[in-house]
Amino acid sequence: MELVDMKLPKKTEKELKTECMPCKAGDQDRWPYGLQLRFEKEQMDKMPALKTYKVGDKVMVTAEATITGVRISERQGGKEDHSVELQIEKIACEPKVKKPLEQMNPKEYRKAREEK
Repeated sequence: MELVDMKLPKKTEKELKTECMPCKAGDQDRWPYGLQLRFEKEQMDKMPALKTYKVGDKVMVTAEATITGVRISERQGGKEDHSVELQIEKIACEPKVKKPLEQMNPKEYRKAREEK
């Protein structure tokens, strides 16, 4: 499975001025808000390994989802807008290392932390 970078391209000052809520060029979000996942208590209880992760850790996410909506519309000026909604139904998050941190010896652990 190939990973695709979803980072947004930086917008010019001119492009930012035409948006509904302009912001400074340096204040732009790098990834769209809709791509964020948030796990609440109920999900954390089902996936207790999430409690061991720290800010900045990298994880691999595997999910099964169902398409719940497809929208294609034409906007003023002839621009086409196309979106797809996914409902994630099953998900797994694993450390981006070959084995869990708890099973690593100190040398492997240091190396895994340095590769972040």
